Amino acid sequence: MAEVAPFKGIRYDQTVVGDLSKVVSPPYDVISPEDRVYYHKLHPANFVRLVLGEEFETDNKTNNRFTRARAYLDDWLAQGILKQDPVPAIYVYQQIFEQGGREHKVRGFTCAVRLHDYSERVILPHENTLAKPKSQLIELMRATHANLDSIYALYADEAGLVDRILDRVMANEPAAQVIDKNGVRHIQWILADANEIAKIVEFLKPSQIAIADGHHRYETSLAYRNECSSDDAKYTLMTLVNVYQKDMTIFPTHRVIKGLSTETLKRLDHDLEELFEISESSAKTLLEDMARIEAIGMYRDGRAVTLKPKPESRTLISGSTASRELELNVLHKLILDRVLGIDEDKLKNQTHIFYTRDPEEALQLVDSGKSQVAFLLNNIAVKSVLDIAAAGERMPQKATYFYPKLISGFVLRKMVM
Repeated sequence: MAEVAPFKGIRYDQTVVGDLSKVVSPPYDVISPEDRVYYHKLHPANFVRLVLGEEFETDNKTNNRFTRARAYLDDWLAQGILKQDPVPAIYVYQQIFEQGGREHKVRGFTCAVRLHDYSERVILPHENTLAKPKSQLIELMRATHANLDSIYALYADEAGLVDRILDRVMANEPAAQVIDKNGVRHIQWILADANEIAKIVEFLKPSQIAIADGHHRYETSLAYRNECSSDDAKYTLMTLVNVYQKDMTIFPTHRVIKGLSTETLKRLDHDLEELFEISESSAKTLLEDMARIEAIGMYRDGRAVTLKPKPESRTLISGSTASRELELNVLHKLILDRVLGIDEDKLKNQTHIFYTRDPEEALQLVDSGKSQVAFLLNNIAVKSVLDIAAAGERMPQKATYFYPKLISGFVLRKMVM
């Protein structure tokens, strides 16, 4: 049973800090080294100091970016830069952005969600994660006793019951608005009406919630819960989004391959012909051709083609219908593993593969000779994420890139220890 709850959010006091766009930041895991410097310079109370503070050669166990984050949080609360809301609330959150020549809107709500082990089938992972130490995340949580960043998660509400509640909240003036560095507009409203909150809580009880972005954050929260006795540690911070919103966007992560033998490359076209319908394209029109016929793009030696799986080829992929239909599984199971011999161990070690969200970068890596072949993917259907997670399956690592990312600093959750 999914358990969502309101909480007393901690937010910037705009009368103290002024323009919110100066103090919010992207989530820690998409901040480049250059952006880390940029956001530190932008404002003395920028949220980057909490989620990805500066590090120095003199850092030690008692003075480091985690202890400094705790000090900043305590100081900002004491000075009134950050203030805790007086009553528990749910925070309605909308993002507005341009894509494909038109305005897109994605809406959800930020709340506390009770933690469940994956085996309980309440909170569902949707993709495998690369081996990555979580020590820094848990050190930050231990130091601040807070959920600083929100996990991005999905639920299904085809009838729009929750949407109608959010519509009513959004008829009021927003509590906060910012435009980020990429031109995305982030807007927040506060829902404190206990009756309306109760309707959302009740609706979500029988639901399964799929993690869209933030698997490491969720797994760190589980680890923190297991070492704490606090009731607050049994919950984490999530922004829940209905999968039936038409403007939700998941960009793919393309695969660029190197280290293949000459013999493997010579056989590649012949081996692929057994599984795919291969059509000529060009570097200029490859993405357009892929989208038109729902095919994978391949680029090597200056030649671009589309690869559309033959109907019988999908039967070679195990799992649910959703898994067999997923383009990324076709790439991983039929091409990388079956044809190229790049199995799970090689993927985990990243000995042959480079990931990029930029198709131009993928092609340039091949043209430069740094890599041998690039495989490009289409955008991923949002509903497939929930369908695959609900089937108890996972996508390959680096499967999804939800856009836009949630802004950090809109609201955080402090735990009483």
